Amino acid sequence: MTEYIVIILKAAAAAAAGFLAGHGAVYVFNRMPAEWLCDYGQTPEDELRDPHIQRIKGFPWKLVFSGMFVCIGINTVLYDWQFAAAAMLFCWAMVIIAAADKKYGIIPDQFVLLAAVSAIGFIPSYGTFMEPVKGLLLGGGIILLASAAGRLVFKQDALGFGDVKLFAAIGLAMGGAGTFAVLVMSSLLSAAVFSVMLLRKKIKRTDSLPLGPYICGCAIFYVAIIVPLL
Repeated sequence: MTEYIVIILKAAAAAAAGFLAGHGAVYVFNRMPAEWLCDYGQTPEDELRDPHIQRIKGFPWKLVFSGMFVCIGINTVLYDWQFAAAAMLFCWAMVIIAAADKKYGIIPDQFVLLAAVSAIGFIPSYGTFMEPVKGLLLGGGIILLASAAGRLVFKQDALGFGDVKLFAAIGLAMGGAGTFAVLVMSSLLSAAVFSVMLLRKKIKRTDSLPLGPYICGCAIFYVAIIVPLL
């Protein structure tokens, strides 16, 4: 009986945290400094500075994000409470980054750093400090090489340095295996979406899509769904 009570209490705490995280994501995104959503040295547009303009609408996104975080919290806390705390922080940063890259084409360094800090909470589940190092080298290294190759072959930035930093942070949190999984999933997903949009003539071959939403979405899926099943 005590075991069931503990499970119920954990699930209730996770649900409450998820509700607050979902609402908090919208609030923080709408209130963060305009400079965080611009490239270095760029002057923010008036829309970004206007405190009365919602960058993300409260409805329905507060409900959508809250529902997602409630599910993430409950699913991960039943796996391990410390992993759940790190996963909630990591996924919260991923949501902010995905929204920023989708809407403004920028990956805020502040939330990349937050994702990297969340890696501390994942270390006990790895049992070694080397796993985050492997993920860092794999994620940051491959994307950096891909960026350099794209610049060499296509004479333009195929991947921004923000993507490099994002994958380095994901590598720290996910470790080697997780980083490889996110690399594969996000590559396939972004390629599939690009192909469909190309066939439907929504974009041209020379157009590019922000990769942040796909990377962050796959990272959230791995942390919240795949890891608890392993």
